[in-house]
Amino acid sequence: MQGLFAAVPSGDPYRTMSLPAAPPKRPYVIMNMVSSVDGKTTVNGRLSAGDLGSSTDRHVMDCVRSHVDAVIWGAATMRQSPHPLVLPPDMESVRRERGLEPQPLPIIVTAAGMLPFQSAAFEGPRQPLVVCPRSIPEQQVEMGRDRAHFEYQGREEVCIPSMLRALKETYGITKLLLEGGPQLNYQFFQNQAVDEVFWTAAPKINGAAEDLSMVMGPAPLSPPPQLSLLSLFSQGSELFARYAVQYS
Repeated sequence: MQGLFAAVPSGDPYRTMSLPAAPPKRPYVIMNMVSSVDGKTTVNGRLSAGDLGSSTDRHVMDCVRSHVDAVIWGAATMRQSPHPLVLPPDMESVRRERGLEPQPLPIIVTAAGMLPFQSAAFEGPRQPLVVCPRSIPEQQVEMGRDRAHFEYQGREEVCIPSMLRALKETYGITKLLLEGGPQLNYQFFQNQAVDEVFWTAAPKINGAAEDLSMVMGPAPLSPPPQLSLLSLFSQGSELFARYAVQYS
């Protein structure tokens, strides 16, 4: 085990990390989330990374993003934070050295296509890929046709295994970063499609029952995934953990 209770090196614990090769039928998937110590990822019902993680956490988020081909979100998460996916210039050069595109591909999973297509989220350096079922209303597709690419997976809802296979085989994505929300995280775990978890534990207590946690679904995951600690760093009272996920 490396880095156990070590201070964050130069504010960047993951700059030189490596990720394993992708499985045969999907990308290698890592999940990155920040929560309060009691597990809440929202404040007053809304995503609020500024109220949870520090500037170090936001830098760590960029650093984790620098290792992957694409970053994926659920539609609700994207609607609450409609910002373009843009890594800073120094990380673009690092990505080029790794043989990656200068910026990762933004991917949004939606069942109904209710996305803010006119927002800044669709004005980043790479046009987002919207993954949706074939039942999506045609008017939603028309609204976003010039702002995004569309990938149809599933009839009434997106089929996660089919989507992951297409992301690898059609789009060449071998490393994928999952950033929520909790329902999409649940679907990935339900399909045993998360390989690692990166978790920032913000030194705060929320306590509100209505706020969301990192993974939420209709029933407990069965069997529950087990996590094996790979590293643990600290910056002040903030913790940065990296886990391998094991499925029995």
